[in-house]
Amino acid sequence: MNTQSLLVVQGGGPAPVANASLYGVLKEAYHRGNIKVFGARHGTEGLIHGQMVDLGGLTQPQLERLARSPGAALGSSRVKPSPSELERIVHFLEKRDLNRMVFIGGNGTMRAAQMIGDFCRQQGYDIGIVGAPKTIDNDVWGTDRCAGYASAARYVAQSTRDLGMDVRALPQPVSIFETMGRSVGWLAAASAAGKRHEQEPPHLLYLPEAPFEIDAFLSWVDHILRKQDWAIVVVAEGIRDKAGRPVYETEEASQADALKRPLPGGVARFLAQKVTQELKVRCRDEKPGLIGRASMLHVSAQDLIDAEFIGSTAFRAVLAGRHDEMVALTPLTHDGKPGCEFVPLSSVTRSDRAVPQDWLCRADIPVNRRFIDYVRPLIGDLLEYDTVVSNLESHGSA
Repeated sequence: MNTQSLLVVQGGGPAPVANASLYGVLKEAYHRGNIKVFGARHGTEGLIHGQMVDLGGLTQPQLERLARSPGAALGSSRVKPSPSELERIVHFLEKRDLNRMVFIGGNGTMRAAQMIGDFCRQQGYDIGIVGAPKTIDNDVWGTDRCAGYASAARYVAQSTRDLGMDVRALPQPVSIFETMGRSVGWLAAASAAGKRHEQEPPHLLYLPEAPFEIDAFLSWVDHILRKQDWAIVVVAEGIRDKAGRPVYETEEASQADALKRPLPGGVARFLAQKVTQELKVRCRDEKPGLIGRASMLHVSAQDLIDAEFIGSTAFRAVLAGRHDEMVALTPLTHDGKPGCEFVPLSSVTRSDRAVPQDWLCRADIPVNRRFIDYVRPLIGDLLEYDTVVSNLESHGSA
């Protein structure tokens, strides 16, 4: 029996279930028995420097712990290889006789996968590459959802509910909760999944899909505070004004990422200062940041299922001869079993997938029933709380 080799690459921002996709690959490989699996250290950067590890020989307990570990076990990176670096990658792959690869990641990782595949063939090296979509941003074209999104969305939805219970206890007039989301609002929008009636948070929600107007924002906050004595606002870090400019973005060069993009975040603090200055009320800002994509206590059961399915499907696909394609999840059915189709990598790397316009509306909570029906089965049940005591009528002293 001939032994074949396969290389796995994890790229982009880590996610709660990224390692579940890696587990899906390894489980299939161990079952087959004639596949030797390697992992690139720190994604594309590891390919450039010829750094990889042998993933054979892990015990079953180790595999099971891997599947339930956040982050990216192989290490990740955000690197766009130059022509000379692409040549080094091809030389490395040829030297190691690696001609099958699975890339686990988001838009940047899928672009790198396509770039490497194209360059290999230009150099006469035949290689099969299949992508497995993973990003908490949920912004990869062609797939119904991405591994990682449901768990991060669950964190946002539950945290919004929890924050509301805290703020209403000691009315702190306004709290602004900032979620990740540089370009799209899938994560911030998930905060609405736990809202059952008008008094529950969030009371205001802002996404990059619609232009942000500071005067309208302040007017809405003032309106809510006149109706009740507290408010929770949820904002995506990447909200923009009518001109398409970020509402807030740090100018500190040292905070840029590997792609020279300014580090997003800080808009909640900026808006909290505006509320305090203009409305003369106390306002706090909350920014969980990376915790929102690292909390295994909030992991979604459906997300774990999807992530493992994506990894195992990508493995079988590349071994069957598929190449330059990505595993694309199809809409969830009532039984929760994931299904998929395959889409060309060239079709998924064109731009970020925003929340569909027909899932949005012009309101204080700008997502409609179509979005709520989409996200609730993905995140699963949230913890329910009772506010009966909080709402009891007060009686004066005798």
